[in-house]
Amino acid sequence: MNAKDVTAEIWASTLDALMDAAAAVLTADSLEQTLRRVVERLGGLVPYKDLTLYEIDRAAGMFVPLFAYGSYAAEVMADSFPLSQGITGATLRAGRARNVPRTDLDPDAERVAGTPDEPEAMMCVPLEVADRTIAMLNVYRYGEDEGFSEYEALIIERFGIIVALALDSARQRELLRTQADTDELTGLLNRRAFNHRLGVLIHRARLTSTPLSLVEVDIDDFKLINDRYGHAAGDAALVAIAEALMRSVREGEFVARIGGEEFAIILPDTDAVTSLTIADRCRRSVTAEGYGGHPLTFSAGAATYPLHAIDADGLLRAADSALYAAKSAGRNRTKGAPDPAS
Repeated sequence: MNAKDVTAEIWASTLDALMDAAAAVLTADSLEQTLRRVVERLGGLVPYKDLTLYEIDRAAGMFVPLFAYGSYAAEVMADSFPLSQGITGATLRAGRARNVPRTDLDPDAERVAGTPDEPEAMMCVPLEVADRTIAMLNVYRYGEDEGFSEYEALIIERFGIIVALALDSARQRELLRTQADTDELTGLLNRRAFNHRLGVLIHRARLTSTPLSLVEVDIDDFKLINDRYGHAAGDAALVAIAEALMRSVREGEFVARIGGEEFAIILPDTDAVTSLTIADRCRRSVTAEGYGGHPLTFSAGAATYPLHAIDADGLLRAADSALYAAKSAGRNRTKGAPDPAS
């Protein structure tokens, strides 16, 4: 159907549907929900089979897959490619949407690795915010005579305006959430995020009947660095310590800065014995850093759910007591909370 053949009644109905789609997509509260609603709402406007969203990484000169829906989602998500490549690249250069009835006959087409070379129709739409293209929306149908009509292409193009605004908004919300949860100096979780994460993970440990360990860390004699070298040097030392701790933990473990020179490490699925091993590995890593000839050492206390406590507050108290014992015993060491049965 050509756009000029569309009646006023159909246009009014389409406008209502687009407004409903905009309301649904723009009010999503996360990037994941935004993407899910994009798939659902576009399907209610125009029949299609596959959909992909590529973010534009101008520094790297690449299209980076953000989301894929349909038959070849896994292959699409594994395939970043240069901004100069394919129909997507040609559309970006042209700066306007492109309706391709047969990609297999188009000279600009490039095939995603692992997908068949078969007849397909493609609508490619640049997603712009404030005159800047942030992503590309590609929509597909399969078959020799499955091209998008002029009317369908116009709907997809208008829907792309909604998607662009929604993606930008979702990214801004993600940034704000990250900033709210992140220690500005070290990039670690802050105290607020740490408390929330610990509560969530203890709840999960309770449901799965698995242990969870907490290690509290305090840098020994940190005041001497600030007094001798200045607060800028102290900040640099804290960043080095944070990096050393992050290098020493495993995937799925969390490091937080919970005070001036105080850190905490959450170790899901980790028993008391293993937590001491990990804490000592972290301590050796920090000691290897040093700063300006001044040694960096820390004292640590470790406690384990449910051996030493059955909730977050109790686990914090147990780890804090163990940390105090490590300090009292001469610093530069790790102490575990005492076994309640001993």
